[in-house]
Amino acid sequence: MHVLKNSIREKQFVTIAKIDTIEISLINKTKQFDFNWNKEKLFNVYKLTVEENDEPIGLLSLDERSDDYALEIRLLASSKQNIGKSKKYSRIAGCLIAFACKEAFKRGFDGFVCLKPKTKLEAHYIKKYGFRSTKLYLITEGENSLKLIKEYYED
Repeated sequence: MHVLKNSIREKQFVTIAKIDTIEISLINKTKQFDFNWNKEKLFNVYKLTVEENDEPIGLLSLDERSDDYALEIRLLASSKQNIGKSKKYSRIAGCLIAFACKEAFKRGFDGFVCLKPKTKLEAHYIKKYGFRSTKLYLITEGENSLKLIKEYYED
């Protein structure tokens, strides 16, 4: 799995690792992310890092919704230096979404992943990642989830 370092258009390999409540608190103190990640301590939080650097460039909070046979992306964010036109790395969100899709297959949910997007991002998730709207959630499953895994996770 890789992101692109925009300044040189070069692949940078990345890893995703689950983090604990202590690390969430430390990340929150750095103010590198716009959200209060302490609110996500009861859920599974993962960080995306460039290999050989422990500093997160992306964070993802997942909630297993066993009754719905789905994983919910509660929160997904790139670090402040990776937002907007002058961002250092691209493909961060795609890597994190593909990871969620892979986890949804692993747990027997047929790649079913849902999220409640911010209004301004809804069209972006539909166009860029192939999500479908159910009015309340955006969802990906099956073939689209496999496509995302292939594009972002399996290089």
